Amino acid sequence: GFVWDASVNSGFNRKEEEWMRMFEKLKEYKKKHGNCIVPANYEDDPKLGKWVRTQRTTETKAAWMTEERRHKLEEIGFVWKVRGRPRK
Repeated sequence: GFVWDASVNSGFNRKEEEWMRMFEKLKEYKKKHGNCIVPANYEDDPKLGKWVRTQRTTETKAAWMTEERRHKLEEIGFVWKVRGRPRK
């Protein structure tokens, strides 16, 4: 049957799971393309492009960008500032 989860952390856990899911997609992108520079308008996975853009724009401003998340991104070669890339 239905299980109601009203715990304080239930929303956090869902967001953490979503962040990790997108992080895994970013790792797949890097494996395929050799970098973490996902275009904001990435046609193969628009959600990934938007997620990467969000990570860059909220690098230190958002409470959810923890030191652990920053470290994970940097470990795989995440580029925080991308300038002068041609638009597709």
